[in-house]
Amino acid sequence: MNHYILQAINAAGKSVYIDDVPNGKKCGCVCKECKGELVAKNGGKIKAHHFAHASGTDSFKCSQTALHLLAKEIIAEERRVPAFVDGNITFVSVASVEQEKNLGDIRPDLYAEHDGKPLAVEIFVSHAVDDAKFAKIQERRLTTFEINLSELDFETKDDVRRAIYDVKNVRPVYDEQFTEKALADKKQLIDKNGKTKAIRNGIVTECPMRIELRGRQAVLSSVDSSLCRKCPFGYKSVDEDVVHCVGHLLNAEFLNAVFAAQVWHQNVTLNLDYNSQVSVSEGKIVSLAELADFFTRLTKQKFTVIKPKKKQAGQRR
Repeated sequence: MNHYILQAINAAGKSVYIDDVPNGKKCGCVCKECKGELVAKNGGKIKAHHFAHASGTDSFKCSQTALHLLAKEIIAEERRVPAFVDGNITFVSVASVEQEKNLGDIRPDLYAEHDGKPLAVEIFVSHAVDDAKFAKIQERRLTTFEINLSELDFETKDDVRRAIYDVKNVRPVYDEQFTEKALADKKQLIDKNGKTKAIRNGIVTECPMRIELRGRQAVLSSVDSSLCRKCPFGYKSVDEDVVHCVGHLLNAEFLNAVFAAQVWHQNVTLNLDYNSQVSVSEGKIVSLAELADFFTRLTKQKFTVIKPKKKQAGQRR
């Protein structure tokens, strides 16, 4: 993955782009991450212009920090942030964008105001918004979007700019009106397609998110009902002793192919045989990509299928 160091800190302590400084050590720049001396390599026409450590040792962590810095600079300079307009995510112009604004218990990467309401943007390069930060965002009811640049290649500022403004890389972390509507839609769809499971002594049986491999058979296991509050497959009402769930849509064919299904925040990775086809709901045969899309639409949370890397020649199977 090409994460060149495109942004650095100059002698005046200002963030600068590679093409805006003199070539070589004359740039007078240091690495934002490790504070090491940098050399500007911006005189060539073949290789991508970039900074390199004078020591000759560049780390992936340093390039990640530089990418994070550059992305914030682009948004702050151009004053365009993601927002919901007529129910869709789009980028809008705002009067100003502040970097790392101190809000007390949280410090978002970028802060702005849209339609008279505060809005935050997080840049995901190495760390997505975690549960602790999400809890603070939710407590504040702070509209927040996350732009995911973690899996992309960049050689120029324009590459980064295009990725930032591609709405496919943007996910809503929290927006009060959108969240309430999404939860209502999720409950309606699950109530229509799902079934209820009884909670006995705080335990729910046959959970599709807790699959164990016993011999060659994948089986559903029991879980504490507290996990159902965040599960994309269902929901638990506070005043009910049941869980509403669509886990039954995963039939035996599918379960035999599944080795694990893990939830990370609001992103779900289905970890199984990429080439399998599975049967869901009324015997319909679908691909894993279609299944992931189905659950994305059903639960309003992002599902992806990871294709395993091809084994190198001579590698043991």
